[in-house]
Formats: sequence, C-alpha cells, structure tokens
Amino acid sequence: MKESKKKSLTVWQIICLLAATFFMLVQIYQFGGTLSRFPLGSLLRFVSIMASNATMIFIPMVFGAVYSKRKVHPMEGLRFWILAVVTLILFYLVYFFRLPGRFNMWRLWGVFFPILTSTSVTLAGIIFSFLVQPYLYDLQHKITTKQNLLILSLLTVVGFATSAGTMDFKYSIYGVYLILYFAWGMFLANTKISSKAFKWTLLGGFVSFLVVFIGVPGFNGVYWYQLLSGRSGGLDSWNRFFLNNPSSPFMALMVIAIFLIFRKVIAAYTSREMRYFIPVIVLMEAPVSGSFMKSFRFTASAGFNKFLMVIIMMIVVLLLGKLYNKYLFRIKPLRRAMLFASKRDNLAQLVEDTWAKFLSWAYEHRIQLMTWGWFYIVSFISFLIESDELRIQITTATDINAVIFLLGTRFFAIILTTIFLDAMFTIFYFVTTRYWTSNVLVTVITIGWAVANKVKLNLRGEPIYPSELSEATNMKTLIPMIGQSLLIVVGIALIIVIALDVFLEIKFPIKKKSSWRHRGIWALLSLLLFLTPIRFNHDGGVIYHINRGFDNKQSFRNPERDIQINGPILNFLNYIDLQIMNKPSNYSKSTIDHLNAKYQKIADEINKSRKNTLKDQTVVFNLSESFVDPYTFPTIKIDSSAPNPVKFIQSMKKRATYGSMLSAGYGGGTANMEWETLTGLNMGMFRSTLTPYVQVVPRYKYYPTIGMDFDYKSAVHPFIGSYYSRVEDYKRFKFNKFVYVGSKYKIIDQKKLGSSSYNSDFTAYANGLKQINSQKGGQFINLISIQNHMPYNNWYPKNEYMGKISGDLFKGGAVKQQMATYVKGVQYTDKAVKQFIGQIDKIKKPITIVFYGDHYPSILSQSYTAQYPVQMHSTRYFIYSNKYAREHGAKTKLRKKTNYVNTSDFIALMLEQTNSKVTPYQALLTEVQKKLPAITINFEGDKGFELINQKGQKVDPKSLNNEQQALLNDYETIQYDMTAGDAYGLKAKGFYTNN
Repeated sequence: MKESKKKSLTVWQIICLLAATFFMLVQIYQFGGTLSRFPLGSLLRFVSIMASNATMIFIPMVFGAVYSKRKVHPMEGLRFWILAVVTLILFYLVYFFRLPGRFNMWRLWGVFFPILTSTSVTLAGIIFSFLVQPYLYDLQHKITTKQNLLILSLLTVVGFATSAGTMDFKYSIYGVYLILYFAWGMFLANTKISSKAFKWTLLGGFVSFLVVFIGVPGFNGVYWYQLLSGRSGGLDSWNRFFLNNPSSPFMALMVIAIFLIFRKVIAAYTSREMRYFIPVIVLMEAPVSGSFMKSFRFTASAGFNKFLMVIIMMIVVLLLGKLYNKYLFRIKPLRRAMLFASKRDNLAQLVEDTWAKFLSWAYEHRIQLMTWGWFYIVSFISFLIESDELRIQITTATDINAVIFLLGTRFFAIILTTIFLDAMFTIFYFVTTRYWTSNVLVTVITIGWAVANKVKLNLRGEPIYPSELSEATNMKTLIPMIGQSLLIVVGIALIIVIALDVFLEIKFPIKKKSSWRHRGIWALLSLLLFLTPIRFNHDGGVIYHINRGFDNKQSFRNPERDIQINGPILNFLNYIDLQIMNKPSNYSKSTIDHLNAKYQKIADEINKSRKNTLKDQTVVFNLSESFVDPYTFPTIKIDSSAPNPVKFIQSMKKRATYGSMLSAGYGGGTANMEWETLTGLNMGMFRSTLTPYVQVVPRYKYYPTIGMDFDYKSAVHPFIGSYYSRVEDYKRFKFNKFVYVGSKYKIIDQKKLGSSSYNSDFTAYANGLKQINSQKGGQFINLISIQNHMPYNNWYPKNEYMGKISGDLFKGGAVKQQMATYVKGVQYTDKAVKQFIGQIDKIKKPITIVFYGDHYPSILSQSYTAQYPVQMHSTRYFIYSNKYAREHGAKTKLRKKTNYVNTSDFIALMLEQTNSKVTPYQALLTEVQKKLPAITINFEGDKGFELINQKGQKVDPKSLNNEQQALLNDYETIQYDMTAGDAYGLKAKGFYTNN
C-alpha cells in the first residue's frame, strides 16, 4: 500500500496509540478473579472477558478503516505475516531462555505457522481480511450506503442467530468471521454520519453494554441454578456466555459506538502504525504470553509486578516497531520476497507464481528432500516394528492403532530420529563419497537395530541396553537365542541389499554438489550431534530441554512401551548416560572393604542375641497393589451404615508389627517400592526420578537382594510379567522361579471379581500358598497382587459403599464412584488376607509375611499431595509371623520405631521379628532403621531425600548428630556402589550374604 509522506503523529494520536497498546497488553493477564473481589464482583468478574472480545472486534474495524482508502495489494498480507513470524521467533527465544523447561516443538511449529496453529485468531482475521479487501472495496463502492448498512447489519445478526453465540474464537478458522468487522471498519471510515445517527449509536452502544454487563452474569446464574437443582437436561445445547461472544450483535454495537468516538483519530493513522500493532497483537494472543509474564517477580506486590511487566512489554514493542521499520525489510531474503510479491497484481497470480517457484526450488534440492523423506519413512518403520501387530499399549488396559498414534502424537520424536539418521548418513557419505552406499548403510542399520530390539523384546520383554553391546561378540549365546532360521533370513537379506547397492551405484550414480570441505564440516557437526545423548538425562541442561521438546520423554517404567513410543534409536540413546547418584568423595574399593569390616563387628554384636538362621525361615514379601487403609484418606468419611472394609487388617495392629509405610510414588511406582523391599536401598538417595528395575539393575549381571540368603527364592504375580523388566531382572536376582500369566508355571484358581479384568487377591494368595507348600525347607517369596490396580470403573455389583463416601476431596460424582469401587476392592483384599493368615497359621513351619501397600490409588488429584504430602504417601503395612514361627523364636510384635517406616526398612524389621542373624550389610540396614528417621523421597520436589520422624513430621537433615550423619554417609556410599558404582560390595567376602 503506497502512502504519501506525512507529518509526525499528533500528541493525541500518540496518546491513543500508547493507551491502545497498554489496553491490549494488559489483557494477557486474566483479571476476572481480581475484579470479583471488588463490590459488585459477581458482575465485574466477566468484564475481563468482555474487554478481550471487544478488542477482537475493534482491531479488525481499525485495520479496515485505515486500509479503506484504496485497494490493498496482497503484499501487505505477506508483510504482516513476516512481522508476526519474526516477532514470534524473538519472543519464543526469550521465552525458552527464561523458561527452558517449556520448550516444545509443537510451540516452535506455531512460530512459523501462526495461522495454521491458531497462535493468534485476530492476526488470522486481519490476514484473511487483506486477501478479500480488494473485493470488499469494489463491492462497497458499487452499492449505496443504505445497502452497505443493511448487508453488514444483516450478516451480523444472521451470524449470531445461526451460531447462537457458540463460536469458539480460539481457533484461526474463526478469523474468517472477523472479515465482517473489517468490512464494518471500511464502511464506517468512509460514511458520513449525522449528529443524530451518532447519538443514537452511542445510546445503542451504552444499552448494549448494560445488556452484556448484566446479562452474562444473569444467564450464568440461571445455568448454575438449573444445574444444581437437577434440571440440567439439555444444558450443553446452549452457551450461557452467548451475549459476550465476538459474534454477539450487542458486543458489535457497543464496539461500533466506541469506534465512532475515535473515528477521526483512527482515520488519521497510516499503514505504518498498523504494522506497529502486529507485534502487539501477536504478544497479546500468543499462547505462552501469560506464563512468560507471570514468571517475573520484581516486587512483593502481584499487581505492581503486572503493571511493570506491561510497561516493559510496551517499551519492547515500541523498540521492535522502530527496528522493523528501519531494518527488517532490508534483509535480503525478506526484501526479495516482498519484491517478488509486489510484481504480482492479484492474489491468484501470486499464488500461481509462488507455487511455480516452490516446484523449481524443490527440483533443485530434490536429492536432499528425497533423502530426508526416505529417512523419515525409515524412522517411522522402525517405530512400527516395535509395535505389537501394529498396536501400541498406551495403558495397562488400552491399546491403539500404531500408525494413528505415532503420526498423531509422536511426530516430532520421529523427526528427531530422522535428524540422527541424516547425521549418520552425512558421516558415511564423507567417508565413502557414495550416496547409495551411505543411504543403504543407514537403512540397514536402522531396520536391523529395530528388528534386533524386537527379537529381544519377544525373548525377554526388554530392549537392548548400551551395557549389553559387549554381548554382541558372544555368538555362542546369541545364535541359540536368535535362532538359525532368522539368521539365514538376515543373511539372504544382506546379500540382496548388497546387490541392490551395487546396482544403484552403477546404474544411477548420485553425486551431491558440495566440496569436501563442506562435507567435512557437516560430518564434524554430525559427530557432535551424536555426543548430545550424554546430556539427555542431565536435568536442567539445554540439551535436556531440547530433547524433551521433541517429545523424547523416557519414563523408564515400562521398557516395552518406551521403545514403542520413542523408537529403537532414541530409546537406546536415552540409556547412554543415566544420572543416578552423585559419586561420594571417598568412594573406592578400600572404602567398601572398610565398611564391610566396620559393620561385620556390628553384625557380630547383633547376632549374639539372635538365634535363627534366615534361610530356614519362609518369608513372604507381599506387595498389595494400591492398598491403603481407606480411613487414612484426607478428609474422607465413610457412612457408619457401611461395614468397616479393613476390619481384619486393622486388627493386626494388636497381633503384628504394624504402622505406616512411606511410599516413593503416588498412583504409580510399584516396581520402585518392590526394589526397595528386596534390596534395602532407598529411592530418596537418587539424584533424580528413575526406575531402578529398568535403569539400574540391568547394569549388573548379578544383583543382591534379600532372596540371596535363601536356598530357594521365587516371585508370584497373577498378571503380565514383562512390566518393569521383571522377567530379566528376577534372573539377575537369581530367583529360581517367576510365576505370572503367560509363564511356563500355571497360575491356579484364576478368579476375577465382578466385571474387573484383573485377577483377584484370592488368586494371588492361592498361588502364594501353593508356592509355600511346594518347598519343605525355608524359602523367600516375592508375592505381588494386581486386584486394586487402576482404573476403578464400578467393577463390583451390590457395592454397599456406593453413595456412602463423603469428604472435602470427594465432592465430584466420578471421584465418589471410583472411591466406592476402590473401597469395595480393599474389602475383598481384607477378606483374602484374613483367609491367607488363617491358612499359614496351620502350617507347621516358620512363616513370616511382610504385607504392604505400594502407593495410593490415583483417584484424588495429585495436586493434593502438596497439601497432604506425608499422608498421601503413607500406606498400611504389617509384619506377621505365624504360630509355628513364634513358637520357634520369632517375635509377635516390634514396638520401637514402627509407626513410620520406609519400604527399605522391611529387611531390617523382618530380620528382627524372625530373630534371624544378620550380615554386615543387613547390620547397616538395621542401624539405619533404628538410628535414623525414616528416609524417603523429597515429597515437594524431584530431587533429594526427606526424613520423617515417628509422628509423621519432617526432620531437617542438618539436625542429625555426627553419628547419624556418618551412618547416613555409609548408607549412601553402599547404595552408590550398587546403583552407579562398580559393585565392590559383591566382591567383599560375606558383606551381603553368608551363603
């Protein structure tokens, strides 16, 4: 749009421009909650939304008025798009620098395609308006003023009537509707308005304001009255905020009245000022603006902080306006783009010529584009290979089509894999200078790696870990595992691939147009890219955030699912450098030997009063899935008419060691609790959140557990056995048997309760009892139930707890129903435990059961854990020795330091209750249990540990005395040795076991 030279802006125009900027930027904050605290707050709380919607109407009107003087060239729309993209790039760079944890490729995608990704609806509306402005200009000049007014008014009313005020202006497509207000601006800017019409419009605008101001809260009240009174039928069919919608004629009339007041000032603005407003619009509506501005804290006053941030943003956009006007379109690529667009007379010609230019560019770079496209396909195929018949299990009970899931939610994880494949290709091409050879090598390695991982998944339920690469040379072991038939197929495939490569190199040779120096630089950069995985797990680093921004988020809980959603390449890279623990300053073999000698003396002292040998006992560690005493839930009330669901387990308080166990998880983390019980090590000692079964145990060929003190040890789990690499890890624990659904050992008495898909606790204990009776002497059994696992979908008929649950955290109907289902399940657990205890009491050999719930069920929102951190991480436990065990030296009940314990304390407690002799390591665990507060994870963060006393209160680690500090350091050193260290303790004679 050409414009004549003009004088500087008047003082009044500058004031209006600054006021408009302030008003637009202040809308980044939502002031509804603040306004609701003032008098008439029930009315004022909706003013913030009203202002935002009015702004969305007003801005297109202003642009329409300024650009109403002549037809606008499509170049202006391109200019606006460039201004928006550059602003978003700069803003997101600052945003990610300020909040690196928020980096996400989907957000970055929105930077370059603000219209396609609904970054700004108003911006989309303006650009759409510019595309049709020439046609609007011709139409408005062909018809009369009355006809213009009639058409615009009719469209405004019809648009509202046909949508009933339900248009959702969060999406760019609704920017098309803003063309209507752009046309209103064009019309009003060039129409003579009489004094009488002006006054009537102002009156109509004022009345419209009152209608919206009073009507919106009024209809909101009607909505909630109907909802609370049970008359909610059909409420979803109407929008209680329809008066406050940008399509509302009342909103339109109110804004038109405001527009007419400032019409002369608006008409005096030029395209230069409108270009200035593009960054303001983008910042006002960018999805990240709110979190960005709230991240700054200058003073103790929240209101003053907001004011300062708006002023700072105003200064920023003013500076951007100056810089853009002076320098932006001097940049060669942008100048060429604008020159290209200016030479096309209309939109159709511009689109046609742009498409032709794109095809020419694509042909010129066809080799690189086809290479990237091929590697994306190869990446995608590698993901599909890891799926189960093109299905991916997204929860324990739900699977989904792999193609839809991967393309819909893992797009950027596939892109990241493609980047690594292209880097691999670049390195190979630099070395071989052969395009097809390099391409084929990358393809064969990727597909071969995917197949190898799939083979290992089928064999062992886990992928290939970096620590296992050394096993590739052990062909005697690998060939029987893989099978000769598969090796033959692989051999034939390699011969075909080599022949294909030779054919392509001879018949269709490709030489990329680049010098050796250029190729060398890219090869060096590619090598540097392959160094980045050593920082993938370094929390807080730039590479860490970029990696997670590409959706490469390893959970380390379910290896099979992790490789399915991250692919075989990224899954392997994620395991290269695990951040487990900080290395103790004095860690060495001599230190471990010293601790062995130190705690051997303590063990000798303890053993003077112990008479039993552990291997002669039968010990059952019973993990009861999601078991919590329902009466310990925060604020819960169970109607007195409903029976006590845990009457028997509560009675164990008098008959057994009994108390609360501190869980390191909420709603999940089963394997972590299991690992703590078996090893005596503690999750709180880790540097960051991880799953030892997946990230730690596979690092070692043999891993010490309490089971090593027994001649026979086994695990029983009436569910799928592959989760958390249990099948493979139990082999590292040297378990003699693992009984699970699908194993070679049959699960007996499979019984499901109601419509639940899980085997019941009755099934778990029936199989546990079978294992107890299968061995004459002592043994260790790790018994894991599944019955109370999420979800809680009203499984049980005739549930007497339905409608009997109440409390501040149990107000929602869905929460109440889930809780009632959970409580009924817990009642079944109570009955199963009672039956099991009765059965083992009749057996004539010493049996001790350590019963514990692993974590809270995921019914209440995890946000409440901040309010009740210890309570919502505390589950019930008891340690019971049967009659025969008590008659042969076992204690009935331990009374000291049993109110709050950690899962890692169970070994020490069990040893004391069974009156069993200890090893040096078990002496260390005994000292930790007796002399330190309970150690658990930091409930308020992802790192470090927390200490909890016997009253359930936090203890400051700085308050520990010197003896306690030394004990804690010893414990931490031993844990480092068996999680991130060299396992010197396994070589220290007698440290872990006397067997």
